[in-house]
Amino acid sequence: MWRRESLLTSSSKRAINTQVYDFKTLLIIIAIITSYTAYLTSLALRLNPGINWIVIVSFLINGSLFLTQLATISPLGFSLREMYYLFMVIYMFVAPLVQYISGQFPWWDTHLLTDERMLYANILILLFTVLFELTYAKTKEHARTFVGKIFLKEIKRSRFYISWMLIASTFYFGYVFQKASSIFVLLSRGTYGEVFIDVSQPVILILSITAAGISVNLLAYVIAKAKRKSTPSSRILLALSSLLVILINFPMGRARFWTGAVYLGIFLAWKRVIKTKNAFKVIFLTGFIILFPLLNLFRAQAINEVLGSNIKPPTILETITTADFDAYSMFVRTIAVVHEEGPTNGRQLLGNLLFFVPRSVWQNKPVGSGHEIAQRLGWRFRNISCPLVGEAYINFGIFGIPLFASALGYVTKKLDSLYYGSIVRFSSNVLVIELLYPFYIGFLFFILRGDLLSSLSYTIGFSIPVFIEVLLEHMLFKSVS
Repeated sequence: MWRRESLLTSSSKRAINTQVYDFKTLLIIIAIITSYTAYLTSLALRLNPGINWIVIVSFLINGSLFLTQLATISPLGFSLREMYYLFMVIYMFVAPLVQYISGQFPWWDTHLLTDERMLYANILILLFTVLFELTYAKTKEHARTFVGKIFLKEIKRSRFYISWMLIASTFYFGYVFQKASSIFVLLSRGTYGEVFIDVSQPVILILSITAAGISVNLLAYVIAKAKRKSTPSSRILLALSSLLVILINFPMGRARFWTGAVYLGIFLAWKRVIKTKNAFKVIFLTGFIILFPLLNLFRAQAINEVLGSNIKPPTILETITTADFDAYSMFVRTIAVVHEEGPTNGRQLLGNLLFFVPRSVWQNKPVGSGHEIAQRLGWRFRNISCPLVGEAYINFGIFGIPLFASALGYVTKKLDSLYYGSIVRFSSNVLVIELLYPFYIGFLFFILRGDLLSSLSYTIGFSIPVFIEVLLEHMLFKSVS
């Protein structure tokens, strides 16, 4: 199976730097987005009487760039770069354009969202995207780097890896099941939190991210091994690890970004190559528009309460003008706050990078940037997002834009290239990049929406079990190998 897939991919192999545009798809995407935006706007009870057409044009310029880049065909059918533009189309083009035209922005202090600030925000978003794209294009694919050495490590001790991950996953399920009064507690996000009601916040993060992610890492590995050679034992392991993933990470029981990253990652790990052009974009957009609002129904209620009630899911317009799509408006508010009080000069970034340091040790540890903005604005509710472009601005002002955009372009290009290489070149052992990259597709969406403190801690926390395996193999089996 592996050899046939490798040869099939190699027959149409092209450098990941080569961008092939599908103009037919571009026209279809533009038609869909235009119709979708016009439809949502028509549902609004009133239109913004103070529409500034210069602001509208700035949205359209950015949207045209996003859509043009989204029309490129990825060698494997999906990529981190593609996910970047999917995010930008949804959160920095369609959602804010509809919110602006309808005059319905989420959260408070909407007076800060002036035409001048929105025009400035769109210029910064355009600059961020251009610099991201330039860095992505200029970054060399095959240059040996520290990132490459880490992600190209091989998992050589298959039985050891499967054994300790299977045991750890089983113990973790036993723990949460024992803490829950019923299995149904684990099936809804509204009740899942009861399991950790008497646990400290740092321990909650370790359990709900790293421990819960072990079963997912295990399933990804079993899938990768089955793709190389399918045996009766591999099929049994596949069924067992799948069951553990569902029980520990039931879709309605976890946060939506986690559910999306996990189950989208499993799908991509299984497919490896999506041969139908643009199928990933269609699947993602359809799932995002339909499933994203539905999963929110389980946020504060038990699964039986939701299924047994007459609660109607929100309309698309109601969804797109709520806090779920606050990334753009929070960026504009970030600009307003920074202009008034100045940037943090990297303090927020330091707190993000050192997320693992307990507040008991670092008493003045920065809160998340969304929380920081809400606090400066005097809001009582502070569980707020802050998009990555906002993180750049709150840290270093306009100088943060090239810094963050270049870093994002470099890392995404490296990871895209490494995963592409792992697919088209044969390797008898599973590589670290194969176990993590499919899930990074979903986690990148979370990182782009923010805030960075939460998204980075979840992404790294999810990755820890795989790197623990690499470390254990190096320590325990170095002399043997």
